[in-house]
Amino acid sequence: LAVFKATFWRLISGTLGIICLSLMATLGILLKNSFTKLSTESAFTPGPNIELQKDFHCLKLLIERTA
Repeated sequence: LAVFKATFWRLISGTLGIICLSLMATLGILLKNSFTKLSTESAFTPGPNIELQKDFHCLKLLIERTA
């Protein structure tokens, strides 16, 4: 009976270990793909974002008015 319990727990721990490794590998692949997409999207933008330009212009006007 003791041998059966030990074998049973080894089977459970081995199965959980395999699941854990597969989840970590999946997470690594997903993170790698998401960072790759972010870097390629930002690399191909033609210039500064229009929203950033508007914000910069408003900030510049605010500084000129207070000076």
